[in-house]
Amino acid sequence: MPWLTQGFSTRTGGCSTGPYATLNLGLATGDLPSRVAANRERFFSVFGLTPEKVRGVKQVHGRKVLVIREKEAAPAGAELAEADGLVTALPGVALTTVHADCVPVIIVDPVHRVVAAVHAGWRGTLAGIVFNALETMGAEYQTDPADCWAAIGPAIGECCYRVPQERVDLFYSRWPDLFGPEPPAGRLDLAGINRDLLRKAGLSKGNIDLAGVCTSCRREEFFSYRRDQGETGRMLSLAVLKER
Repeated sequence: MPWLTQGFSTRTGGCSTGPYATLNLGLATGDLPSRVAANRERFFSVFGLTPEKVRGVKQVHGRKVLVIREKEAAPAGAELAEADGLVTALPGVALTTVHADCVPVIIVDPVHRVVAAVHAGWRGTLAGIVFNALETMGAEYQTDPADCWAAIGPAIGECCYRVPQERVDLFYSRWPDLFGPEPPAGRLDLAGINRDLLRKAGLSKGNIDLAGVCTSCRREEFFSYRRDQGETGRMLSLAVLKER
């Protein structure tokens, strides 16, 4: 799709140090704000973007999705709206979500040229945030999920995501058709569940690209909130429709 640019960052190539080394792109961490700003400018420049062209949200592990309808950026210092997803059809306006184990999902409608960026933590995944993103795209831009493509980026894998059985049972009771006859024992594959929910929503199997990379396993390449016990940086998921 020559009119689309999209990417998932790693933790390398920045100026941060210590547990945030080196490309920490998360604003709400203990890192020096000046270093985060420098890292973000460096990452955005890869896409030919300046910070004022980038949109984000205050992520709250829910299922709310915002529609970006205006190119004008919010005033400097304005508080971010609470949500876990963004949708737009505006060229030149980049959508971003931050991650350090949760699942980053990019959804693209090539027919109407609409893009969504989603942060799917376990609560958002359980609540079906990808369904909400597609429903929002449909309501605003007549998107048909059958036309859409999706990229699911690096996230904590089933290999490392050990959880209480009660949490597994929540998923099994909500989405029993995504599992076998018995729920898995104490582990969840959040990226795989989001892939299956996208298929359930109407995307074809061949239109979903799953990175299959565990952020917890690959310490040199990715931050991991769980592995690093909360003292860590953040990666960024970004998608932008190119300006014609």
